[in-house]
Parts: sequence; structure tokens; C-alpha cells
Amino acid sequence: MSASGRLSVLAVLFGILPCAWLDDPSDELTRLRALLERERAGWAEKEAGYRRRIADLEAELVRTSEDRLRREQEFLDFTRLLAAVAPQPRVPEAFDLLGGGARDEDPGRAAGGAGEEPGPADTDPQEAARREREREVFLGLRSLLVAEQVDGLELLEAGLLGEGWIGPVVLRTIDERGRPSGTLSADRLRLEGSRAARTLTIVLEGGYERRGGRCVPFAGTREGQERGGARRIELPAVDPRPWIEALPELFAIEAFEPSADDGRWSLSLVRHALNELLAGDVAGGSYRLAALGGVRDGVLRDVRLDQLDPEGRVERRLFADRLTLRRQAQGVLLLLEDGAQMRSDRKLPFLEGRYRVFLPGARPDDWQRAGLPGLSEPHDSPLAR
Repeated sequence: MSASGRLSVLAVLFGILPCAWLDDPSDELTRLRALLERERAGWAEKEAGYRRRIADLEAELVRTSEDRLRREQEFLDFTRLLAAVAPQPRVPEAFDLLGGGARDEDPGRAAGGAGEEPGPADTDPQEAARREREREVFLGLRSLLVAEQVDGLELLEAGLLGEGWIGPVVLRTIDERGRPSGTLSADRLRLEGSRAARTLTIVLEGGYERRGGRCVPFAGTREGQERGGARRIELPAVDPRPWIEALPELFAIEAFEPSADDGRWSLSLVRHALNELLAGDVAGGSYRLAALGGVRDGVLRDVRLDQLDPEGRVERRLFADRLTLRRQAQGVLLLLEDGAQMRSDRKLPFLEGRYRVFLPGARPDDWQRAGLPGLSEPHDSPLAR
């Protein structure tokens, strides 16, 4: 290419490049700012949508909570109505009225109108005493729950007293923040306790738990039923004696049996003989009677039974108000009642109030000859006093 041609090309290039190099950068900045504004507007719209959704969910939560509280209040009103309805002991009297022994009654008086004389049910001293005792049990149960710092439960309603129970009952469950989290409703409430293990169990029978708008029947409810089964609430560090004294109607009769010794057995000899027999089979570990409070009617009272591993170290401790020795066709059965087991500082009350230890390697004849309580009478045993 000639010199003049090269100069022409350079002239053209120098004419184009300055246009590209010298474009105003403010145009690019404007474009980026516009893009940023569009992004901000999009995020602002999304945030507004999220806030509207949160507001809607909060409003729905408030409505749900109000509906739950309303249903709970309706159920409490219904429970109060059931508790206020007394049994009808005067059915024979009604038949007498129909059978010809009728007497004139004032309709207003029969309806319990204001200013009228009270009917027989209102003046019955036994009925009045029963209702007063039901109120005392209700208040006593509420007070003991507070005194023992059972923070997760609050008794709302309790009905009529039965043989070893009260019901129907309604308890409110409280979460760790002190807010109501649901309710427990049951046909009956009864108590189980162990003096030796210092445990108490609240047993709710025939009911359900209402939580978060859902109604869940207790375990053991038959298919198709809305309520049933049982719920056991274990309080492993509660002395049952104040509860037994204040609420005897809610415990089984066994809770009132005396735990003192009847004086017919030598406790040291009984404990020594039993430990010798328990130590006879150590293949898979063994047991040792560590404490014996007494013997009454052939039953060992206030006992502590230690379960040992093959090296003689304590694996588990069993506390029980009563220990009964039972001979089996093959082996011996130790039946512990009203107690708890403790392992690694964790105390668990016996399920259904009982714990069974079966010793398949024990020889029943040897236990019989040893003259232990429950297997022999004191007058035939070398262990008697």
C-alpha cells in the first residue's frame, strides 16, 4: 500500500475511535440507575406482599385462638352443667307419686322458684356434705399442684366423687412460656403414689387432649371412639403423703395400709436369708435387698432392691411400698407394687403401679425351706421373732 493509502486508512480510524472513546459515561450510569430502581421496586412489591401475608396469618391466628377459647369455654360450661346435675335418689318416691300416693305440690315450688322453700334435695344434709367435700377436693387438688410447682398443669373443673376417683375433669396445659397450650379432658381422675420411692402419678381415664384445634384421644382408645384410654402424668420427685392426707378419696385402698412392721419377723434375718438366695444365680447379674422397712401380713414393706451387674456394680435401684414373693412352677417371682425404678439419676414410676422381677434360675423349694414371708407362716419359719 502506498504511503497516501496508509494515511487515508489512519485518517478513517482516527475519525471513528474518538467517537467510541469519548461516549458520555453518564448514559451508562443512567442505565444502571434505572435498572437498580426497577430491582428496588420489584423487591418493595415483594416485601409488601410478604407483609400482607404475615398480617393475614396473624389475623387468622387470632381468629383461631378466639375460636379455640370459645370452644373451651363452651366445654367448661357443659362440664359445670354436668357437675351441677345431682344423681336422682328419689326415683322410688316418684313412683310412689304415680302409684296413688300423690300429694299436691305447688308448681312454682317444684320448679325451685325464688322465695319458695327448698326441696328435699336441697335440705338433705348428706347431699350437702357430699357437694361440700367435692368442692374441698377440687380446691385441694388445685392447691397441691401449685404447692408442688407442677407448672405445666392447671385444674379448671372437677365433677363428682366416685370410688377412688373424681370426674369429669378438665385441666389446662401450660407451655414453657406460661401460655395456655391446650386442655386435657377426662371422665375420671385418680392418683397413685409410692412412699418408698417418693413418686406421684396422676391418672386420667376416658378422655382426650385438645391441642392446636385438634382433638387426640388418649392412648388405648378403641377405634371409632372420640374419647377413652388413659393418660399417666408422672411426678417423680413428689412425696405422696400430703396428697394422701388431703385427698384420700382419689387413692386406692392400698395407699392407706400401714407400712409399719407387725413384729412377727426378724427383719435382719429375713434380709440376710433373702440376699443369700438372690446371690445364688449371678450369671446375668443379681439382685440385693438393700433396705427393708418391715413385714406385715407376709408382705415386705418399704423396700429398696438393687440390681447388680456381673461385676457387682449397681445398675438400677427399685423402690417399692410392697414386695411380695411368689413361687412359680419354674423359678420365683418378685412382685413390687407402688414404687419406681432409678437408673442414672432418672426416676421412673412403675407402669400401672407394678414391677415384676422373674428369677428363672431360683429353686422354689429352697425359697420355701428358707421360711421367707409370704412363702411360710411365722410359726413355721426360723426367721420369725
